[in-house]
Amino acid sequence: MSRLTGVVRVAAIGAVLGPTLLGNTFLFANTLPNLVYYGFLAGSLFSSLLVPALVGTMDAGDRRASERIAGGFLGVTAAAVAVAACAAVLAGPLLLRLGALGTQAEAVGAAQERAGRLLLVLVIPQVLLYALIASSTAVMNARRRFALAAAAPALENLGILAVLGTTAVLFGTAGEIGAVPGSELVLLGAGATAAVALHASVQWWGARRAGVTLRPRAGWRDPDVTALVRRALPALALAAVTALQLLTLLVLANRVPGGVVAVQLGLNVHYFVVALGATPVALSLLPRLSRLDSVARFRDTLGRGLALVVFVTVPAAVGCALLARPFAEVVAVGRMGSAAGVQLIATTVAALAVGMVGEGLFQVLTFASYARKDTWAPLRSMAVQAGTFFVLASSALLVGPDQVLLVLALSFAAANLVGAWHLAVRSRRELGTFGRELAPCVRRVLAGTALMAPPVWAAAVLVPHWVGGRLGWSIAAATAAALGAAVFLLLQAWWRAPELARTRKGALRSRSRAAAVGDAP
Repeated sequence: MSRLTGVVRVAAIGAVLGPTLLGNTFLFANTLPNLVYYGFLAGSLFSSLLVPALVGTMDAGDRRASERIAGGFLGVTAAAVAVAACAAVLAGPLLLRLGALGTQAEAVGAAQERAGRLLLVLVIPQVLLYALIASSTAVMNARRRFALAAAAPALENLGILAVLGTTAVLFGTAGEIGAVPGSELVLLGAGATAAVALHASVQWWGARRAGVTLRPRAGWRDPDVTALVRRALPALALAAVTALQLLTLLVLANRVPGGVVAVQLGLNVHYFVVALGATPVALSLLPRLSRLDSVARFRDTLGRGLALVVFVTVPAAVGCALLARPFAEVVAVGRMGSAAGVQLIATTVAALAVGMVGEGLFQVLTFASYARKDTWAPLRSMAVQAGTFFVLASSALLVGPDQVLLVLALSFAAANLVGAWHLAVRSRRELGTFGRELAPCVRRVLAGTALMAPPVWAAAVLVPHWVGGRLGWSIAAATAAALGAAVFLLLQAWWRAPELARTRKGALRSRSRAAAVGDAP
């Protein structure tokens, strides 16, 4: 739900603001607070480290200790993000101009910088709200409650959709960046922050229902919190490197009008697949693996989790690559609905699809390392991934505007695969082979995906010839997706794939609960 509404949100930005510098500027500004917290300040990774720290106190029923640790974590991160927010307001607009250097007139670049600075002042308070969201999510995950934490971001997306609709009614669709009135920028920036505030309030309520009332505390005085912070320093570096890659991707995409919109749409599709195939596995495995003392059980449980990731992400990645054009034709509405806009979106979605499997595997392996209290291995692998990305992405400065997004997206995808491979090799060296089920799962998935691809491609190509317009592309996308899923799942059922049974019955969750009370895995 959250990822789907996120795709709709970015499509609405493209429809209202168009493939313009205003669209680039708003998306960049509204993404920067998320990058600052979840990226440079290790929000999601830091909060993942908070889960093992809370598991013991919650299992013991010590609510006071849980509130002390979670509140101390929130207090420390709130102090850190206040400093980072000031730096982001100063640096953000300059990064936009730097990324577009040589592609814009001086007056246009200055107008974009002014608009970006006003938007950043209005949206940067979101960083504090994301600190509250991450802390609340960790509390719920430690209690093994996942639904509300995963669904609440949809409220933020719906709020931004309402802001965009109001903008379209009051101001129409976007014009030149220098002619946009300040009142429109205020509506966009303040409205986006209000949407994040709605999201944060729901997450805080969820943490309270889980038994912890979150209040910021002086965590730097708490030895448990300071120990957690010291252990999280490698995770902080890992997240900073991850965010730097995304920031570079967005900055260089600004070389193409509408490029940031297209990249954000592609990333939404990319992370939608990861959210379906990897995030639920990683989140549900983290508290379970944190409780396992046996290396053999840890290794076998992780192997089953990795098999589930492969089972979902491999066919989904191939499907996204094959359906990139129909998807682009469907979501490219309003001002983004030109032939150039469709091409930008289709190119980005197809190129990024290559890296979905790597992203998913890296996420699960990272959480498994954190469950073992090893925060250095993921950092080393992320350094390898980042080095690969920066070397490959630098070639985007040498190609023409029509090839910039293709180079950037392929560089990002290739780097994801390299990083996952490096971390998998390190993890296998420490744990041994990941269970007996992973290798047979890979063989079944590759065979099923190869047999699924031809009918998906045929439906995506032929249906638009029979039914014209956006309706034809919509039918093509839906038909091809349903046909591909049916072929793949029927083959897996015929081969009696255990991953299909786990996906259908939610066996991973039930097995996690069984392991928590000492049953066999």
